[in-house]
Amino acid sequence: MTVPDLAGAVQQQSTVNPAGQFSAEPGPKGKEMTYTLRAQGRLQTPEEFGQIVVRSNPDGSVVRLKDVARIELGAQNYQQIARLAASPPALSRSFKHPDQMLLAVADGVKKTMADLKERFPSDLDYAVSLDTTRSVTEGIREIVETLLIAIVLVLLVVFIFLQNWRATLIPMIAVPVSLIGTFAFFPLLGFSINTLSLFALVLAIGLVVDDAIVVVEAVEHHIEEGMSPRDATLRQCKKCPGL
Repeated sequence: MTVPDLAGAVQQQSTVNPAGQFSAEPGPKGKEMTYTLRAQGRLQTPEEFGQIVVRSNPDGSVVRLKDVARIELGAQNYQQIARLAASPPALSRSFKHPDQMLLAVADGVKKTMADLKERFPSDLDYAVSLDTTRSVTEGIREIVETLLIAIVLVLLVVFIFLQNWRATLIPMIAVPVSLIGTFAFFPLLGFSINTLSLFALVLAIGLVVDDAIVVVEAVEHHIEEGMSPRDATLRQCKKCPGL
């Protein structure tokens, strides 16, 4: 016997056989009962696979699979091993399509697993052991915190030193507008929201806040010297290489 012989025997005897009814219509007259036939489905336990007949001998004896092979329930792929809370779990991995958003895929997977859990047996549960989107969500949270801190610092620094609400509102409006404009160009330039781009945005917020404070203070200084707001702004912009 060879390996193809054993594989063929397993494929032939572990099948889903069609079933039906006995004495159903149309049938002979006078029948009183109809019986439903139930056929055994695919084999599931090692004991059931062990009873598979792989060869019949001339003397009437048979060779079963358990006589020539060791049968056990194993994994389909032995290149990876999963352990969770000291118990062997069933590992499932999800990957996104290149055209899909990472956070949207992660939310969809979590929602699907929550819906499937309602149909799980009482002794079955699931857990997310590795979520690669957490770095992105944490980066977005850091950006929001940095933006709020920057707005508070701009409000305090500008108002304390200039004592002018108009000068205080200008950088507070300019910083969010500049960030919104940056996000608007992300898809046009082919950029995506990842750890590197989020880190760059955190640094950019600090640069924008610093430049906004310096420019507003300089413009207010020119206005105090008698220049109009427009002329003061144009004069200060000429001194800024980045503008």
